[in-house]
Amino acid sequence: MRIPNEFVHPLFFREGEVMKIKDEKPFPHMMKIVYFYYDMIEREPFPWSNIEQSIPAVLQLWNEEKEMLEGCFAKRDRRSARAPMIRGLSYLLSCLFWLNGRRVKNVRHWQEEIRALPLKPVNCPERLQFVFDRCDIYHSFIQLSELFEETAKLAYKQMAINKRMSR
Repeated sequence: MRIPNEFVHPLFFREGEVMKIKDEKPFPHMMKIVYFYYDMIEREPFPWSNIEQSIPAVLQLWNEEKEMLEGCFAKRDRRSARAPMIRGLSYLLSCLFWLNGRRVKNVRHWQEEIRALPLKPVNCPERLQFVFDRCDIYHSFIQLSELFEETAKLAYKQMAINKRMSR
């Protein structure tokens, strides 16, 4: 799978990178292997079309990473924290876009993309910039955790609104 240029970013993919996919795992586990996997393949069912199932599944992935990260930061092991923090950051970006009914299209210019989203946590672009700039420090972990909590609240509120409107 060739990584599209829109997904090239120093934290996630290099220019011209190709990922070899041996066997596909059930949703959402491919996100652990390839950042933004479901956004890149655009195969139905689209996760952004069914946030009632996709977002809670990704939040569960985050909870697994969060547990691992708590251990890393307790031992002051920034090097081991880096990979799960980057995975967590990719999960959050996917959740934010899916919450707004769209796929992640451009990680390279994520700031403009996030600013254009109607549903997002307060000061989201600035807070995310902090995490992007220093993804392996404890304060970034705390910020990412808070962004996940706020995004989850927004998602559950949106799910309730969707459920009420579909009656």
